[in-house]
Amino acid sequence: MKTFTPTQWETSADKLKFYNQFIKFVSGGFKRSDFPKWFYVRLSMTFGHIAHYNQQGFWDVYFTSDADKKQFIKDCLAYPHCGDPAWTYSDVETALVEWLNKNLNCY
Repeated sequence: MKTFTPTQWETSADKLKFYNQFIKFVSGGFKRSDFPKWFYVRLSMTFGHIAHYNQQGFWDVYFTSDADKKQFIKDCLAYPHCGDPAWTYSDVETALVEWLNKNLNCY
């Protein structure tokens, strides 16, 4: 089981929940049902993403076509995931990039 550094605001379990949801969302084919509000909020603050005004706007930018989904993966892989894991999700981003590289070589 993965372990992550807690931040001042969130626990290691919170980070693990996000990690697992990201994998579920991507490996499940980017289903809308796997994109709840709490996941959108955290995702919009990782990998250099921006909120795109709201959840629907973020969805429209990244998940309405295969090309959009590929761009999402490329953006995640290209992000330098810097920062102290005690203050950021950089440790989760690093683990997810490792997972993407291992499991999604089509991007």
